[in-house]
Amino acid sequence: MSVSITFEPSGINGLVAEGTYLIDAARRMGAPLGDGCTSGKGECPSCVVSVKAGANLLSAPSLAEEQQLGADQLDQSLRLACQVKIENHGEVVVMAATRAQRSTPVDDGSELTKKFGALPLGRKLATLVQLEAITMSEAFDSAIEKPLAFGSKTFDTILGKAKAKASRARK
Repeated sequence: MSVSITFEPSGINGLVAEGTYLIDAARRMGAPLGDGCTSGKGECPSCVVSVKAGANLLSAPSLAEEQQLGADQLDQSLRLACQVKIENHGEVVVMAATRAQRSTPVDDGSELTKKFGALPLGRKLATLVQLEAITMSEAFDSAIEKPLAFGSKTFDTILGKAKAKASRARK
């Protein structure tokens, strides 16, 4: 079954399958949510959301959520999108939220953000395309190296067995 989900304040909405994590739904739909959430393990408050509707359709709070948010914020319908799974059919509305207090300061790269923000649109797009090309190149190189290493080992094994067979045949 599919679930209707809306991300506020952007208004981005769509359908996702039951069993989808909120963070994955946001990323698939392009909703601005949890940009700083990299581990997906509930180790940071980067993907805090406020559940406006459909809280009963979501998984129970995880231990990571209890540790990061505490009972008080969980009672206020604040959740970590990387920890919340949509478990039932219906409609869910979530809003990107900010946590009341941060336990540790985070270097958000504000200087880099300011420099990037000052660029004209054409230069921003060129920079993003350049970064994407670098990322794709590194991913491609990594993908190529693994099969080659496996192929090399396989070839060496086959060659070794063939040599052993040929040696036994000569004797």
